[in-house]
Amino acid sequence: MRVLPDPDALDFADSVRDLLSDAAGSTALRGAWDNENGLIPGLWKQLAEVGVLGLTVPEEYGGSGADLTSALPVLVETGRAATPEPVVETLVGTAVLAAAGGELAAHWLPRVVTGDAVLTVAFGPGQLVTAAPWADLFVVRDAAGVRAVPAVDVARIDHNSVDTGRRLAEISYDPTAGTVVDGADAESAFDLGAVAIAAQLTGLADAMLEMAVEYAKTREQFGAPIGSFQAIKHHLATAYVANSFARPVVARGAFSVASGWSTRRRDASHAKYAAGQAARRAARTALQVHAGIGYTFEHDLHMWMKRTWSLTSQWGGQAWHRERVAAAVLDGSVEGQG
Repeated sequence: MRVLPDPDALDFADSVRDLLSDAAGSTALRGAWDNENGLIPGLWKQLAEVGVLGLTVPEEYGGSGADLTSALPVLVETGRAATPEPVVETLVGTAVLAAAGGELAAHWLPRVVTGDAVLTVAFGPGQLVTAAPWADLFVVRDAAGVRAVPAVDVARIDHNSVDTGRRLAEISYDPTAGTVVDGADAESAFDLGAVAIAAQLTGLADAMLEMAVEYAKTREQFGAPIGSFQAIKHHLATAYVANSFARPVVARGAFSVASGWSTRRRDASHAKYAAGQAARRAARTALQVHAGIGYTFEHDLHMWMKRTWSLTSQWGGQAWHRERVAAAVLDGSVEGQG
């Protein structure tokens, strides 16, 4: 049993990290927050060209056919860069379509792989959906199961978010019989999304700790860098340890989901909870280290903090996932989805 990604997956993630560093730095990210559609111009096509969008898509549809464990390092890097593009939503949507197969998969998946179509995922009408303004297909869960609804058949009301890199909307659609995706597993899709978000949260935590450490090296008080003070060291070390402990939990969750283990739901929730707690601690610590400047819009830290807050509340909040794990541990049952 190999829980961790193989070397090829890690090498690929390094190349994605270089791409995001060049094309999606803080200046580009600020531009995405301020522009009309919330995207970094050209980045979606670049992600498609290097193979990110088709990483887990079966080879028969033009993808690489990797599993979630192999995709994990790339998801961490998209979190580290606070990437606004809907990478997780696409990952979940393509998994649903690939499992269903047929004409639906044959029509949409090759277009997703090349970056010519964008998927997003919704878990019921009336709920807020990410990436709704630019999605071409909505993979929706409701009382009938899972549906695939083209964007032209979806009505939306846009909503503001503290994280303007996550464009939100309330959607509605006509639940016709022709939109039902036969054979789709909504619960597996939910667990896949929860672990993918957890991976992004560990990347966010890494980035915020790096910002804090660099600032602590250069900011001086009483004639010395504040990073030399024991109190600062302890806060940073505690946040680092929390994220270090979260990483293997997320890796276990990814392996469990990819393998279809009976403990999948428990492991996915544990991953989402552990990564969320670590990222929130990293955000709080980074803010404390930066002090007053960390509160300002002019400093980059606020974008990573707001992304942390938005992701910890999506795909099930912290309290919900904690209760899901508790139910699995205490009585062996895990009900519902969140």
